[in-house]
Amino acid sequence: MIGKICPYYTSERLIENIKKICKACDICKRNKSRGQAKYGLMSQLGPASRPFEIVSIDTIGGFGGQRSTKRYLHLLVDHYTRYAFIVTSKTQTANDFIKIVRNTLEIGKIDTILTDQYPGINSKEFKNYLKEQNIRLIYTALNAPFSNGLNGRLNQTIVNKIRCKINESGEKKAWTTIARECVDKYKITEHSVTGFTPQYLLNGTITSLLPEELKESISAEDWKKDRKLALQNTIKSHEYNKKLFDKNRKDNEFNTGDLVYIENGNRLNRKKLDALRIGPFEITEKISNTIFKIKTGKRNEKTGLFHITKLLPK
Repeated sequence: MIGKICPYYTSERLIENIKKICKACDICKRNKSRGQAKYGLMSQLGPASRPFEIVSIDTIGGFGGQRSTKRYLHLLVDHYTRYAFIVTSKTQTANDFIKIVRNTLEIGKIDTILTDQYPGINSKEFKNYLKEQNIRLIYTALNAPFSNGLNGRLNQTIVNKIRCKINESGEKKAWTTIARECVDKYKITEHSVTGFTPQYLLNGTITSLLPEELKESISAEDWKKDRKLALQNTIKSHEYNKKLFDKNRKDNEFNTGDLVYIENGNRLNRKKLDALRIGPFEITEKISNTIFKIKTGKRNEKTGLFHITKLLPK
């Protein structure tokens, strides 16, 4: 447009006005993938300062076969110690999620659960169970797996371990048995972020490979100091990742009542010529600095939560 107008016409702030008009174009905002600003800086729930203050739940599907009829692996991880619990099942019902929470409660009291919006977790049965246990439930935003990044990274680690174990020998074992073995091994492996094993941070158990006679005794004070160091390492890791993530992004103050465009579903499920964004829709509630409830007109508005990175101002 600049090339077509400037050779023949001039006016005050001409180029500035052309850019302003182009950026405000409704069709461009909904259909073009380039030239759109990236909104949203990295935020964090926490950090957790003690075991089970914050835990997150996720489900991995697609297993099946391998001497078992079960298809799903449900994974709960403690944000402070990185200690993990698993349940394998044929379904993704409320009972499956209640079971993994109940197993965790046998070890410690849970304050907050962060999770995706699975039907089983969004059910009245599961919510009533959490209410009885006085556990707060926080949902992640739609199509934003990075909202539960700790679980996502652990999912990848555990699945890789299971795959390697299954394919390293001809031994015939159910994948569910191998999954438990891999998680048990993970618990006694030093975590790359905290610098300590989840088992040690949880209960002080020494998991060194050294023979018993060569292991050094750890006092309660040493254990407390190591826990504090693990928390410092976690904070340092988050700050480093935030610096990288925020480098090419800018913050934007969206507020209740604002009109915004939202991403048109998952890009893997979207047809090639479908609009990249739909809307504009109204923000009905600001859940946090990064999570917003949007009135999209869909049936289940209660879970219509969107991450700031999925929004574009009108």
